[in-house]
Amino acid sequence: MIQENLAAFPGREVFFALRFSLPTQFKDSLAMLFTAFTRLALLTPLLLLTSCTPQADSPPPKEEVSSSESTENAAAENDSDSTAEMKTEDKPASSEPQTWKQDSISLTAATWPQVQAEIAKHKGKVVVVDLWSTWCLPCVRELPHLIQLQKDYPDKVVCISVNLNYDGRGEPAEQGPEVLEFLVSKDAQMVNFLSVTPDMKVYETLDLASIPVAFVYDTSGSLAKRFDNEQNEYGDEGFTYEKQIRPLVEELVKGE
Repeated sequence: MIQENLAAFPGREVFFALRFSLPTQFKDSLAMLFTAFTRLALLTPLLLLTSCTPQADSPPPKEEVSSSESTENAAAENDSDSTAEMKTEDKPASSEPQTWKQDSISLTAATWPQVQAEIAKHKGKVVVVDLWSTWCLPCVRELPHLIQLQKDYPDKVVCISVNLNYDGRGEPAEQGPEVLEFLVSKDAQMVNFLSVTPDMKVYETLDLASIPVAFVYDTSGSLAKRFDNEQNEYGDEGFTYEKQIRPLVEELVKGE
């Protein structure tokens, strides 16, 4: 029966003979070898995949840069730095102080150090500096006398008004139009400043309790007299230009 089946399938005799005639130990060895090859075939792709994946902590590979590219990059960085320096140099150091003008009257925003710099510019003349505000009634009362003093001595006296309306709230420039309108109404043709330093800071700097306050400087630039009424030196009325300041100024002008 077996031989008839083998005759029906030529070429299968050897396989049939091996399968049914190999010893048991040899068949076990072939099975083990087949299993080993199978496992190796399955593990090889996994090993290859693992070896090609970079570690998470390892830095990315650096691109090599040729010497010519390195030189070009350095030149570009130098050009960028020099351009930045040029832009910095071309930028103006500071803007001009804000000024309000109407007719022949002008008002300039300034700090107290800038007021002091203005005083120092007028050595050889008597300088009168008046600190005032539009809400200060004694200030408003006396300011026209300061203006008249400037008109009476245009070549020998420099009168400077410093407005202290700014109290630190909002922007100093918000006070400009109102103060200028008041000065124009009084025809204040003299040096007029609007303090951009809050009024209380000015009081602290100058050790003042209140305004009005006037400073009179002689022709050498030295302070001749500070007028205030903190010690009630001038009574309830306070100091006035006609009684105290003008006589001192005329004395200093004569003694120049």
